[in-house]
Amino acid sequence: MTTTQMVTATQIRIVELSGKPYNRGFEHGVKLKDSISRLANMFYSIYSEKYKLSKEDILRRASKYIPFIEEYSPSIAEEIKGIAEGSEKKLEEIAMIVAYYEIYDRLAFALGCTSFAITANATVDGSTYIGQNWDDDINWYWKGEMPVLLKERCDPGPNLLAYTYPGIPAAAGINSEGICLSWNTMHCEESKVGVPTYVILTELLHQKRIGDALGAIMRADRAESFNFVIGDINGEIYDVEATPSDVDIQYSNKHIGHANNFLSTKLNIKKDLIAANLPDTIIRANRMNKLLDQRYGTFDLEKTTELLKDHINYPKSICRHPAPGEAFQGVTWDSWVMIPAKREMWLCHGNPCQNEFRTYMI
Repeated sequence: MTTTQMVTATQIRIVELSGKPYNRGFEHGVKLKDSISRLANMFYSIYSEKYKLSKEDILRRASKYIPFIEEYSPSIAEEIKGIAEGSEKKLEEIAMIVAYYEIYDRLAFALGCTSFAITANATVDGSTYIGQNWDDDINWYWKGEMPVLLKERCDPGPNLLAYTYPGIPAAAGINSEGICLSWNTMHCEESKVGVPTYVILTELLHQKRIGDALGAIMRADRAESFNFVIGDINGEIYDVEATPSDVDIQYSNKHIGHANNFLSTKLNIKKDLIAANLPDTIIRANRMNKLLDQRYGTFDLEKTTELLKDHINYPKSICRHPAPGEAFQGVTWDSWVMIPAKREMWLCHGNPCQNEFRTYMI
């Protein structure tokens, strides 16, 4: 088997931010102004060409999410306002980016991702590990310049190490209290205007206790479905499948593996839209859980990163590569393993089978 080489920057961009929410947002907007404009223009082009939606149509749709953000988290609303003013964009344009999962992804079903969590019971070094492969369309990876890693000194704390896209406060990561989050795209027949998923996960990463992290999900008037894999400094791990109307929280003292299909027997799902459009999610979820079972008790950092290099069902494998001839060229943009007790993120920029993991600390 020959893997497809993806052209990429060798390291992810690091952007340092500090201060209160508005100040961090303003600094974010200034430092990533060009990338935010490029991303906004890309969305305008996609909505116009593929879905015949005008700029006015999209901004009108995006504006409906703003009151939900303001009510749910005034501090994140301030941060988003700062991003808009720092990047010299309309607030509705930043809302369009922050809510792209609800607007664009709902139309395209374009995302992948495979996540896991491993408790100390399954490791040889007593560490708890939380990680994932972040898969998306190679056409807007921008040779590795799209995703960024934010190092945030927050007033008030905790501080954050957040993986994200320009214009979005956070998309995954770990905080200085040891709360960490990886997650998976999921869509069912249920969808509404509400709190965008990226706002919920940002709020979660601002929590100091895992109970409050779960509470950030529960109290949100959620717009979409998702799966969150959450860990903390004490080695607790939870998997949370959520729809706009319900939540299923699963606890494990061993390990968790998840991709983009619903696994819950509690949630009343009539149609799993991701599984119907990307059936490889079933393979990736099963494969991850099989590897976790087979290697239970032997995991250290190196063996944990090996999970993310798996090529069963190549190219639509855990380590995903472009599938020639298909309209959606999905690929693993980045991979990471977080160690909550050490407040570390080991991140590989590009396919993990071809690139190195580097350590980043809060």
